[in-house]
Amino acid sequence: MAIILQSHGGPDRKTQPRARSDVRIEALLPADGDIGVDEAADFGFLLPPSDDPSDYLAPGAVDDLDRLGDLMVPARGVDTPDGEMPPVMTYWGQFLDHELTARTDRETDLSRIENPAPTRTGAEIERLLKNARTPRFDLDSVYGGVPIGVFASDDLQRHAATVSSGMRHPANPAKMRVGSAVQQGNMPDGLDRHRDLPRFHQVAQRVRDAMLAIARAQMDDAGFDKFEAGLPKRALIGDMRNDENIIVAQFHLSVLRFHNKVVDFLTENDTGWIADFDAAKTLTTLHYQWLAVEGFLKTMCDPDVVDTILANRARHFFEFRAAYAARNGTRTLGNAIPIEFSAAAYRFGHSMVRRAYDYNNTFGRPNGEAPFDQIFAFTGGGGLGAGFGLNNNAIPQNWIIDWSRFVTADTSFTDGGNQRVTRAVDTSLAPPLGDMVNEGGGHPAGSDLHKMFRHLARRNLRRGLSLRLPTGQALHAHLKAVGAVATDPIADVSAMINGNDPLVDFLRNDGANLNAATPLWFYCLAEAEGTPGDRMGPLGSWIVASTFIGVLLDDPESALSRDFSPSQSPLRMPDGSPVDSIEKWMKFAIVME
Repeated sequence: MAIILQSHGGPDRKTQPRARSDVRIEALLPADGDIGVDEAADFGFLLPPSDDPSDYLAPGAVDDLDRLGDLMVPARGVDTPDGEMPPVMTYWGQFLDHELTARTDRETDLSRIENPAPTRTGAEIERLLKNARTPRFDLDSVYGGVPIGVFASDDLQRHAATVSSGMRHPANPAKMRVGSAVQQGNMPDGLDRHRDLPRFHQVAQRVRDAMLAIARAQMDDAGFDKFEAGLPKRALIGDMRNDENIIVAQFHLSVLRFHNKVVDFLTENDTGWIADFDAAKTLTTLHYQWLAVEGFLKTMCDPDVVDTILANRARHFFEFRAAYAARNGTRTLGNAIPIEFSAAAYRFGHSMVRRAYDYNNTFGRPNGEAPFDQIFAFTGGGGLGAGFGLNNNAIPQNWIIDWSRFVTADTSFTDGGNQRVTRAVDTSLAPPLGDMVNEGGGHPAGSDLHKMFRHLARRNLRRGLSLRLPTGQALHAHLKAVGAVATDPIADVSAMINGNDPLVDFLRNDGANLNAATPLWFYCLAEAEGTPGDRMGPLGSWIVASTFIGVLLDDPESALSRDFSPSQSPLRMPDGSPVDSIEKWMKFAIVME
């Protein structure tokens, strides 16, 4: 385990965590300049690689996939259906994803979306595709990791340790460093303005020099010059994907602020706990993990599916890991995460993104809205508003989020503005996701590849093809055969779709038979669309819930393994109640009134 530059249990378990002495650490050399723990952990298939062509999309399906993707995204100006969940769910889910997996959304030799067919076998993909995140909910995206490993020279490891030190509060190393918003525009509330991510303009020169030394060792001259010019705006966090849009960035900030509030709470109250970094990290992680199951998972997935997996201690998830190990042996630190989770089922959040948000009192009621494109403009990657004429090294204070508009669902507004809910989990994506302004894959503007990289639905479908994901029907049948799920596969997914007649007609008449041999990502969305209630359906719920619960049970220090509940924690709200909801999390962290 090492901080380096990177791109972007239960008694019934079949396997046990491997001893460190039984594995060797392999670190992947990244391409870009993020700080984070790169575990080189494993990805594996829930449906073991098969020679049966009926388990996969038909040869030559790529044109039909592109057409399917186009039909999933309406033209700009067309509204898509509201859901029932509070808007925080979309970006809470994104934060959780960045905690658990990385690399299935990147262009590699294994997964280039311009390829019209897979170039590797399933066995080769299992062997070569590596997960850059730790396969645990350990907040490595927040805290980073130990700057030691075989990835680099002694000098680079020393530089990594120096960069890591910059993530701590300069005056109180028990706390994490945060940033302060620039005094431009109105505040959204009566709280303080220390609500930006920490950025490199705040740290000592030795920390910036260390980061530049690491970048210089891995970049060509042009890449390094661009990196150096943007360094002051760059967030000093474990995973730079958490600064790709301002809502997930503000969620990340809430974790930093929660940690710091724990230090203050333990200092000011006689709890028996020492008010140090380790205590704050432990309590922050336990509350975060408990909320991941009780707040996020039980809202997003079918509660009956979640309860069944909890009751059987994720038995089938550990059987998946045992089968993966039998096929591949022991190669790296960390256990396998299903490729089908990372590259398909967990991408349900893309359908929940809104065209615009009621963000705060400047970019929301009573003064307007925050369009989807703009939430990418006020981040480090978006230049912190440079496209709007700003020359800041931090966000303006009028882009601090008002979490009270995000943590509770509210569809009562009659003014024609944005309701305070996600989009429905279904087979339609918000129009801006068909032409994402910050994307393009580095290809010439206007080229076919440039357009493809800016179209999220087409990109997801092609990524699944290149990674040889099984069809939804094949995986569903396999999981039913092994007893993991009780429902039957959907014979015709077009029957699950409501209100999109062109999409239904296409599925029933396309040459690739996609209605009966369906891309897994689309299958999970169609299943959700045809399932009562605004949540994932049986297959999608099982993939997501079994991965979450299995990962937590495999960690003996997790909230689930400890049977932790907030009532056992020393942390309390001002009224004496435990911190046991996402609303209370935000209030405890003093990022919401």
